Amino acid sequence: MPKVTVILPSLNVAAYIHECMKSVLSQTLTDLEILCIDAGSTDGTNEILEGYAAKDARIRLVQSEKKSYGYQLNLGMDLAQGEYIGIVETDDCIEPDMYETLYQAAREHNLDYAKAGFYTLVTPYEGEEYLLEHPLCDTGRLLSSEYFTGRPLSPDVYIWNGIYKRSFLRESKIRLNESPGAAFQDCGFRYQAAMNLRRGMVLDRLFYKYRRDNAASSTYHPKFAAFNLAECRYIRKRMEESGITDRERRAFMARETVMMALSPYTTYREHSLPDGEILSALDEFRKIIRKDREEGLLRQEEMLREQFVEMRLFTEKPEAYEEYITVKARADADTYGNFVREMAEKEEIVVFCAGKMAKFALCLMRMNGLQNIAAVCDNNREKQGDFFYGHRILSPEEAVRRHPKGHFVVANRTNAEELMRQLSALGIREENRSVCRIPMQAFGCTNLFMKGL
Repeated sequence: MPKVTVILPSLNVAAYIHECMKSVLSQTLTDLEILCIDAGSTDGTNEILEGYAAKDARIRLVQSEKKSYGYQLNLGMDLAQGEYIGIVETDDCIEPDMYETLYQAAREHNLDYAKAGFYTLVTPYEGEEYLLEHPLCDTGRLLSSEYFTGRPLSPDVYIWNGIYKRSFLRESKIRLNESPGAAFQDCGFRYQAAMNLRRGMVLDRLFYKYRRDNAASSTYHPKFAAFNLAECRYIRKRMEESGITDRERRAFMARETVMMALSPYTTYREHSLPDGEILSALDEFRKIIRKDREEGLLRQEEMLREQFVEMRLFTEKPEAYEEYITVKARADADTYGNFVREMAEKEEIVVFCAGKMAKFALCLMRMNGLQNIAAVCDNNREKQGDFFYGHRILSPEEAVRRHPKGHFVVANRTNAEELMRQLSALGIREENRSVCRIPMQAFGCTNLFMKGL
């Protein structure tokens, strides 16, 4: 029996499949079964996979009868022989020790699943790659279904950042919705896993590299609300079929339903795109949520205050909610957009402090097409001379000499006042220095706010 079966669902990912496959084949855990489930690719993906399968006996290429992410994963789970099952989406890639580390933890603690944090991967320009950290909370402790049912929100909403015991998936009858395309079917999987979990653990590591190059479209789809509604109905049907009737898990799903209803709304208001199908789906969500409230599944004391207020506005005063969410969507976008627009107006930008904040700021600017980043500087002499995302790190003094009229952005909130005084002492005028205050959130810093630059 292989230690881990890796399921790789694919459809027209020729641009990324080599990098993905190489990362799987480079795993330090070699006792793998690799199931490539292709759904009729027409761009050469299938032929590339045939080449890999001919060279490595661990690889099995399977043709999916349906163009459905859910069907592909269900097929992979049916065919899997491994003790544990992992999933790699074929435009993503993974660190070499991902499966060895997760498997060791899973075996040591007899886990239903072992998971970890991940990176958001973007390549704004050829040869320029950013990996933004997305750690998870509550690492190193044993988790069960009570961990999820006792929280207002799920802390982990991804399925590919871990491995799952095959017997756990089978005994819990966990299956994905086989709706067409890649239509958020992972929702059903993760909620079923959470509600049936006996022993799980999140490691304090980051392994998976989640590609988000097309950031503006990767989180938006014209049928977002309809897809979420279909998943909501599917999950509730699975709960009924599995005999899940206790209040704790039903209340958990009720709270998650609220988030499934509200999550598309900010995007729609930002893009001004709601149409008849979207509005119909949102009305159906309102009916489900009202029924859950009537059954006592949505109590204020079990929800976040903002979540409860938004739920009431959404269900009781839709027009007021739409006005509120329009303002909220603009404020959320401006958190990053104002910084990008301000920096776009500068002739030259010098980033002061070559650390994590600088990486997030550079990624945000480069994703939005800014070409005016002139230099990076840092007080740490050990860093000076090294390269930081294409820029040789200068001392602040050298940066000022080279770019006396540049705009210096302090990428360090902790010591911001001290560093601003240092720049002043070096002759940088007040209007030519500022502090970067963007949130260090991977998804926010990979969004597009200035298309067409």
